[in-house]
Amino acid sequence: MAVRLRVVGVMCLVALVGGCGGSSDSAGSGGSPGVHGSAAARSPQVVVTFAPESGAPSTPAALKRTAELIRDRAEAAGLGETEVTVEGGQITVTGPVARQKSLESLGEPAELGFRPVLSQAAAAGGEDECRAAADASPSEPITACGEYQGTRYTYELEPVAVPGTDVADAEAAFDKNSGTGWFVKLEFTSAGAQKFTDVTGRLATQTSPNNQFAIVLDGTVLSAPQVNTAITGGKAEISGTFTKREAQELAAHLSTGALPVRLTTASVSRILPN
Repeated sequence: MAVRLRVVGVMCLVALVGGCGGSSDSAGSGGSPGVHGSAAARSPQVVVTFAPESGAPSTPAALKRTAELIRDRAEAAGLGETEVTVEGGQITVTGPVARQKSLESLGEPAELGFRPVLSQAAAAGGEDECRAAADASPSEPITACGEYQGTRYTYELEPVAVPGTDVADAEAAFDKNSGTGWFVKLEFTSAGAQKFTDVTGRLATQTSPNNQFAIVLDGTVLSAPQVNTAITGGKAEISGTFTKREAQELAAHLSTGALPVRLTTASVSRILPN
C-alpha cells in the first residue's frame, strides 16, 4: 500500500516510498474476559492465542497491561463482539471470523520511530538485510525496508529522532474535499513537536536522500518523505490508499503505542455456532 505523510497546513513534504498494513480490535482484559456482545452465539468465531516471544521478559502484571492495550486497540479500530482473556501466561482473543487478520495483528509490537535517512536504494537482496530492523534499539542506526508501487527499497537510517512515545494521539479520518480518502491524523506531544521541528529543520538544509526521514513501524518503512523546511505545529497526516478499516487499525496501533510484552501467535482456531 502506498503511504504518504502530510504536515497540516504545510505543503512541503513529498512522500517517496511507503508500504503499510495494520490492525486491531476490541476486547476486555485482565484475568477475566471483557465481552462486547454475545458473539459466540450468533456467528462463527476465530480464537487467536498469543504467547510471549521466546526469551521475552513477562510478568502477570505486564501481560494484564498488554491485554488492556489490545482492548484499547480493538475499540479504536471499531471492532465489536470481541473478548480477551489472560490465562496460563497467554492472551486469548476471540472475535468474528471475518476479522481474523485484524485479530491476528493485535499482537504486533507497534513500535514507531522517525529516523533520518542516510541512503536509499532499490532492494536487490532478500529479506535478510532488513530482518533485524524490528528488534533494533532506537539509539542504533538500522537497515530497514519499505515497498512502493511494487518496488522494494532499502534504507540506511540514523537512530530514532522522534520516538512513537512522542505521538500524543492518532485518529482515522476521511477527506471528503480532496478525494484522497481515508488517512491517519497524528498529533505530537509538546516534546515531540519540538523534536519534530528540530529534525525537519536540520534535514531541510540537506540534499536528497539526506533531506528525508523514514517513518518506521515495527521495522518496516511506511514512508520516507522529503523535507523542504522546518515543520512546526506538532501535527501531521499519514495518507495513502487506505480503506476505512486499515486507517482505523493503523491509528489504533499508533495511539496505544508499543505493547509491554512482545508476543507471538501460538495458535489460531475457529468455533462454529451451535
